[in-house]
Amino acid sequence: MKPLRSVWLAFALALAGAGMAQAQQPYPSQFADQWINSCVASCKTNELYKARQGLCPSYCTCIVQESQASVPLEVAMQADRDWAAKNYKSDAVQRVSKVANQCQSRVLPPQPASQTRKR
Repeated sequence: MKPLRSVWLAFALALAGAGMAQAQQPYPSQFADQWINSCVASCKTNELYKARQGLCPSYCTCIVQESQASVPLEVAMQADRDWAAKNYKSDAVQRVSKVANQCQSRVLPPQPASQTRKR
């Protein structure tokens, strides 16, 4: 879960500014925008993505869009509270992490070892 730590920090910041909404409603646009902006900033400072920083906006947009499609806002907010409490195995955290992992695999796949070695 370490690669997701910076994304979760961004997620926590975005959730702090989001208002409560009923389940199954779309995320408020302010929430989605804050989440994407915070995620991109965190992604660009993550050493794991250093050589692929240009992909950060696509990665973060993927997380927000896919989460909105499959994770109600109240579950996302519970995931944030659980993450802050270091309850990484909660159902809410697992649901959001699954989305983030899918986007990571799709948008930021691991680089081949030949591209990551310094010469």
